[in-house]
Amino acid sequence: IRDRSPSRGLGDVYKRQVASIAIKNARLYEAAWTEARTDELTGLLNRKYFYEILDEEYEKNKDGSLALILFNIDDFKLYNQLYGNQQGDVALRKVADIIQASVGERGYVARHSAKEFAVLMPNYDIFSARNLAESIQKQILHMRNDSADYKLKILTVSVGISAAPYAARSAKELLDNADLAVYHVKRSGKNGIEIFDTMLKLSLIHISEPTRRTPIS
Repeated sequence: IRDRSPSRGLGDVYKRQVASIAIKNARLYEAAWTEARTDELTGLLNRKYFYEILDEEYEKNKDGSLALILFNIDDFKLYNQLYGNQQGDVALRKVADIIQASVGERGYVARHSAKEFAVLMPNYDIFSARNLAESIQKQILHMRNDSADYKLKILTVSVGISAAPYAARSAKELLDNADLAVYHVKRSGKNGIEIFDTMLKLSLIHISEPTRRTPIS
C-alpha cells in the first residue's frame, strides 16, 4: 500500500528545494572563484593568480625546464590617444585571443599589466619559447589585416624571454629577468625579442635601479 500521507509529499518538495539551493550555491561559488582569478577585460588569468601559478610551476619543474615570455605592447598610450580607450580595449582583447589560441592547453596566459601579457610554458626551453614568441609576434603585427581595422596603427610588441633553470634560480628571478629582457628591447628600438642571459644583465648593470624602473612605452 502506497503511503499517500501529506508529510511524504512535503518531504520530497523539501529535498528538491535543498538540492536546488545546493546547485545554485555551487554555481555561485564557481562563478566567484573564476572571477577572482581572471582579468575582466580579456578573460585571461589575472596578475595575482598568475603569480600563484608561477610559484607552483617553478617548484614542479625544478628538475625540468620552465620558460616565461612577456609581451609588452609598444606605444600603446599613443594608440589610446589616437583611437580612444574603447578601441584600445578591442585591441587588447584581440592580442589576448591571439596569445591564448597560440598557447592553448600547453601553458598559462595572463594579463600581467595594462599592456603586458605573460606566458608561462612548463617543459619549454629557450629555443621552443622563442619559436612560440616569434609566431605570436607575427600574428599581432598582422592582426589588423584580418578585419576592417586596416586604417588603424599597426601594433608591435617588445618580448622578453627567461627560462629556468638556465637563467633563474627562483620564480621571482625568472620574472625579473624576463622583465629585464623586455626593458632591453624597449631601449633598443622596440618591436623585438630578447632572451635573457648573464651578458644582458651585465650590459644593464650600469643602469641604476630607479632609472631602470622608469616606464618605457
